[in-house]
Amino acid sequence: MQNLFGSAGCSGLVVGGEDGRLRLQRKGPGSFEDRALTLAEVARLYYLEDFTQERIARRLGFSRSNVSRMLKEARESGLVEIRIRSPLEVADGVGRELRSRLGLRECLVLASSRRGASGDFRGDLGAFGAGYLREKISDGDVVGIGWSSAVYDVVRSGRLHEKNGVTVVQLIGSLGGAVPDLDGASIAGGLARALGAREYFLQAPILVADASVREGLLRDLHISRTLELARKADIAVVGVGTINRDSGQYRAGYLDDADLEHIGRRGAIGEICGSYFTREGDPVPLEMEARTISLGREDLVRVPIRVGMGWGAKKALANIGAARSGILNVLITDEATAREMLEILDAEQG
Repeated sequence: MQNLFGSAGCSGLVVGGEDGRLRLQRKGPGSFEDRALTLAEVARLYYLEDFTQERIARRLGFSRSNVSRMLKEARESGLVEIRIRSPLEVADGVGRELRSRLGLRECLVLASSRRGASGDFRGDLGAFGAGYLREKISDGDVVGIGWSSAVYDVVRSGRLHEKNGVTVVQLIGSLGGAVPDLDGASIAGGLARALGAREYFLQAPILVADASVREGLLRDLHISRTLELARKADIAVVGVGTINRDSGQYRAGYLDDADLEHIGRRGAIGEICGSYFTREGDPVPLEMEARTISLGREDLVRVPIRVGMGWGAKKALANIGAARSGILNVLITDEATAREMLEILDAEQG
């Protein structure tokens, strides 16, 4: 065995001392009698006593490089096990069941035991979603982004890292700045800054007065180019909307109670980027579609990775419809919402 502990004159060990700690002594030529004890002592000093590698080297008479190699060997041999208890623990079983029953590509569920562990429920879920995107967004990708409170939480989480050559493009017109966590341009810009990306804004409102105004805006060179780029997205990040007063368009004043009642009577239980769907995932034709400026459903479903953020109260049924619609193929949610989704699915079968 290669001697990792310094010069040929360094050898042997004995255990002694009233405190029971390992004592190393030179004991003549040859290798150490019990290498495992040596590695354990080095690891104990480093991981439990917070010694630096330099201090360990001085204390035990090794070189710093040898201490570094011993720490690596201790980990690789299984003598040292490192466990990280993340506050963002995944409820794998629930996620797997939803993925199977709804035909999703992936379903990530934040465990209820860790939900809000930091005292910031929305912040923890935003960090949870950002962790997934950090792994999935690759250099050179085009990332399309919608807006919702959940998407806003992801972007503001501080958990996204810069990538090379990434482009961020806004998928749906803006609501204006009246509701900060639903400001589409601000959210797209925040994501672009977090990724070190170039951004393209859809500089138009989500809903216009009539279809002719929409047609005119779609002829605008900048808007048409932005939507054309959105059609080339590698990954889309969207929020799952509900048909109630939590709706972004309702909160911004684009819809009122009568509008919500009308949309609900048509069978809609949720929407993504202005595309409404039933609990079975079927599209709900609405007059307002002809006045909506966004990437349409047909184009959205062609994006390879379509990540929907849908968590919190009243999202369970909308999440089911969104998954069945095919507008998203990845769902990120919390365990309480996920278990409510399973109860709905069980009731449908019963």
